[in-house]
Amino acid sequence: MKRKKSTFEKWFSFSRHQRRFGASKVVENMHGRDLLTLKNTIVDEADLQYTHGSEVSIEAHIENLKKEFVGQSELCHYHATLLVLIRREINVKSNFTHLEDLWKKFDEFLLATLNTRWLIAAADTYADYSNNPTERACALAATSLVNTVKLCETEKLITEGKGVDADNIKQYDLQKNRYPLWDGTSAFAAGTDDTLRNFRWRLDDFISKEGDTLITAKIFATVFSRLQDSDNIYKRFRDCHHRNRTGWW
Repeated sequence: MKRKKSTFEKWFSFSRHQRRFGASKVVENMHGRDLLTLKNTIVDEADLQYTHGSEVSIEAHIENLKKEFVGQSELCHYHATLLVLIRREINVKSNFTHLEDLWKKFDEFLLATLNTRWLIAAADTYADYSNNPTERACALAATSLVNTVKLCETEKLITEGKGVDADNIKQYDLQKNRYPLWDGTSAFAAGTDDTLRNFRWRLDDFISKEGDTLITAKIFATVFSRLQDSDNIYKRFRDCHHRNRTGWW
């Protein structure tokens, strides 16, 4: 695997400097703004549009991102702007402090408002820069979960897979037969398996003890909950589950 560039090597990267050019203007425009005013102001753009990739110009990229938050609070776009600045290594210590303060003040609002893409972007940033090892661990758990589901759904898309449902489960007697997968693991016994129920119990127990102090634990719990209601591998197995006492949602 290719290693990350050192700080010294990054200094001589022309593209890195290109992607940072104009950052001072962005910082000047955003810092000092009243967060409550941003929270209560709605992004007014013509059409909702998601970015794919990023502009070299930081100003253009941040402006394009505003289209992802049409009809939402300006605070969500402010959050995204902080992540862009940190990702492009602009005043990282200061901007990460701003990010932490934002989450401390508006955690419930951000958890309810940001989509999974931006929750995971926040978790990635905590994994990179938080001084709290437990915070970083929870962040990695959240991103691992979502990245794994993303791989599953991409494979399903590319291979035009139908995905699990009650009809194709009937081809296997998963409760009586063990189907090996890899390295000692075996197939999930769809319909009755208690694996995810037990995981949910462990997650709930952890959140009850640590959720008041760890932002990324809240992010992890939020994205896990959302997976049960969106069209993905978790929801499809939920729809096939019929043993109430081992339900995980």
